[in-house]
Amino acid sequence: MLHVRQRLQVYRFFSRLFRYPDAGLLQEIAAGRTDEIAAWLQLPGPVDVPQNVADLQEEYTGLFIARQGGIPAPLYGSVYLDDDGRLMGASTVRVADCYRDRGLSLDDDGEPADFLSTELEYLYFLVGREVDGLSERQLDKVREMTTAQRDFLTTLLLPWLEPFSERLRPFGDGLYPWAARVLLAFVRQESAWLAKLT
Repeated sequence: MLHVRQRLQVYRFFSRLFRYPDAGLLQEIAAGRTDEIAAWLQLPGPVDVPQNVADLQEEYTGLFIARQGGIPAPLYGSVYLDDDGRLMGASTVRVADCYRDRGLSLDDDGEPADFLSTELEYLYFLVGREVDGLSERQLDKVREMTTAQRDFLTTLLLPWLEPFSERLRPFGDGLYPWAARVLLAFVRQESAWLAKLT
């Protein structure tokens, strides 16, 4: 199991990775962040990483925003969780309720609550509160945060990460198919660990 501060970094990095890429993300990748996270999780690093921002943005756009023949792997949980497969379904409301219950609100960036990056940012927030609880020796707070993580992971994230990752499998060893596989492995590990803990 990763140290709690490593878990925090994994959530932060993947939250950033699944947002529209910029030069800062490319610099973080070039500095070895993907290899570091892969090593922590004892998984291979990415094979085919774009070397410039334009190529990174092209890969992201082709997989998640627009592609002839349809979007291969939408970044929204409701597409996978709700029976009708449409965006902004009942599961989106449940995700938004989780945020609201913690006193959080969405940015005005136009993304629905179940956008993968936002869900990972929420988990980053919960793990951050867990870190606070540990440093303050508030075991009730730690328990509350780990329970919230477990519940969110098992009901609202893990069930759709599996089909999401499968949809990216045909696209080989590019950065995003790699990221989906590694994120899925990490979330499975987190879910199993949190189930034992809570």
